[in-house]
Amino acid sequence: MEKTQSLQVDKILIELLRKQLDTPFSTTSIRDLYVLQIPEGQRPGRNQLRKHIYRELLRLESAKVIERHGGSTGRGCKFIFRPEHSSVELEARPSPFETSDPHVESPMDVKTQRALQEELSQRRIELVASIGEAEEYQRLYNKYPALRGAVKEQYLESREKSTKLLGQLRAVESVITKVGFPS
Repeated sequence: MEKTQSLQVDKILIELLRKQLDTPFSTTSIRDLYVLQIPEGQRPGRNQLRKHIYRELLRLESAKVIERHGGSTGRGCKFIFRPEHSSVELEARPSPFETSDPHVESPMDVKTQRALQEELSQRRIELVASIGEAEEYQRLYNKYPALRGAVKEQYLESREKSTKLLGQLRAVESVITKVGFPS
């Protein structure tokens, strides 16, 4: 007697796959249906969501719950949901893109969330630039010993600026994480 195994899968994806039974689908088509199931303020980026769904589909494929339609591979590959071909029992787990309680609204409006995402992006750019500046001062400091006096001070200031920017970046990331939407 074959023992049934259990596989935890994103609950939204399971529901969508059950609706697609015996109908070929692509990662992109499932992603487009999936995003409509998530409240607007909690929606991840399309690429992030596509990657999440593709990872889940690969897990389901290795468990023989889905199979590639017509042996297709690569970009635009189609899958078909065939749970009857597998001895795996699907167990729903919460979507990583929803808050745990769907009745609880995010404490911030969409405009604030977008502004925070923009700040995070800006801090990352500033941090990379500041680190590059510090590295260049260090390179000049090491290459031209005669400049050590002038360059060392600028290098130390640039390193301190990088440290402050890293702290600001972490603070914004912390706020974003606490509110519950992906960075």
